[in-house]
Amino acid sequence: MPSWISSILLAAATTLFVGLFVNPRLEARKPRIEAKNNQRRVAYEARAEFSKRVLTILSACGRLQESEVPPSLAEARPALAERLNSERQRWLDQLDEATRYLVDNMELFALGYATDRLRRIVGQFVVHARAVVLSDRPVEKQVQRLTALAAPIQNLFFVPRWHVATIVRSFEEFELALAALDEDLPDESAAAPVPAPATPQPTA
Repeated sequence: MPSWISSILLAAATTLFVGLFVNPRLEARKPRIEAKNNQRRVAYEARAEFSKRVLTILSACGRLQESEVPPSLAEARPALAERLNSERQRWLDQLDEATRYLVDNMELFALGYATDRLRRIVGQFVVHARAVVLSDRPVEKQVQRLTALAAPIQNLFFVPRWHVATIVRSFEEFELALAALDEDLPDESAAAPVPAPATPQPTA
């Protein structure tokens, strides 16, 4: 048999094999590959939003710390003080939006982390950060608590993994920030006593 005929037959056999066996397998795997890629994309986008909200909290807290309006300015230049207070309110609104997003979408980014410890830390941060914003703490105290919570979270989840010392220190800082939240609780001894419920009296 001439060599050119052998080449044609080999090429035809190869094409037939690919069409009958390889392509169907690839087509069958295509939905799984697309689903996995979609999961990765969703996880990446969720973590990007998580990072964005953490940075928003840190940035807004920094601006609020540096822009306190002294009473003397309110007396001397009330129009300027009013504008500054409007800016501060806008930054407080950013804190409200960021913490509301985190608590409403926590499952999108928290469940993607590999260990129970990391998932637990995300949950603790999200819940406590939202609680601080909703609390009746003064603005300065809210800013202090939010900064203490968010700064270690930024290091734990968004710095390169080889910064081991920073990550280890951030675990400790986050635990201290959680413990410090109890310092704002009212003293039980100073709280007004709650009257005991009246005992029902038997009817005659």
